Amino acid sequence: MSHGPAIAANTDKMRPRRGVKSSPVDVAKQFVTKKIDMPGFKVENIPPTGRGVITQKPFQNGDFLLHYHGQLLTWEEGDRLEERNSTGFRFFIKFKGKRCWKEAEA
Repeated sequence: MSHGPAIAANTDKMRPRRGVKSSPVDVAKQFVTKKIDMPGFKVENIPPTGRGVITQKPFQNGDFLLHYHGQLLTWEEGDRLEERNSTGFRFFIKFKGKRCWKEAEA
């Protein structure tokens, strides 16, 4: 996730014309390619956990939200790593119908 001025980048050019809805995949490609975050999020400190991403507007089911950088792990790999060292930076996701873990990059 970007921090600082990149979040305030002008995203008007990436918004679809009124009445035309872009697919979540097309929206994701636009933001990931430009390496900026979609508007509507902020990073806050959430004691005692640490930093977290907070939404500032409502989203609909299926909307593209953010590109989460990190390594995609199989369920078994993620479980093994969690048992050895739980960092709090591994998240369960479903990817192409399979249960996986996403590990954050520093």
